[in-house]
Amino acid sequence: MAQWKSIGPDTMLVDGAMTEVTTDNELLLVARVGAQYYAAQALCPHVGGHLARGKLNGFVVTCPRHGSQYDVRDGHNVAWIPGIHGVAHTLAEAIKKAQNLRTYSTQIKDRQVWADIS
Repeated sequence: MAQWKSIGPDTMLVDGAMTEVTTDNELLLVARVGAQYYAAQALCPHVGGHLARGKLNGFVVTCPRHGSQYDVRDGHNVAWIPGIHGVAHTLAEAIKKAQNLRTYSTQIKDRQVWADIS
């Protein structure tokens, strides 16, 4: 069952910006690309970096701690530790596999951005 929560006014971010929002003890990354808002878990699933402190390039957010990249539309891992190559990358993958972000549906209603945190 959907559990829609208001996470801020529809003017809270400009295109290409992102922030962290807390609702019902859930820390969310909120990003705006064009007129659409996207919501995902705020912390990188690998080392807990606050993704809002990283970079947003189009739909891809980069973790500020280790450079892993995620698509804010569906949370899939675009690149896992891209700065590490060869044997070091293989060893890192053996220790910790690439993971995706949890994402949340969003909508704009009554000049508010809403996220389904169910």
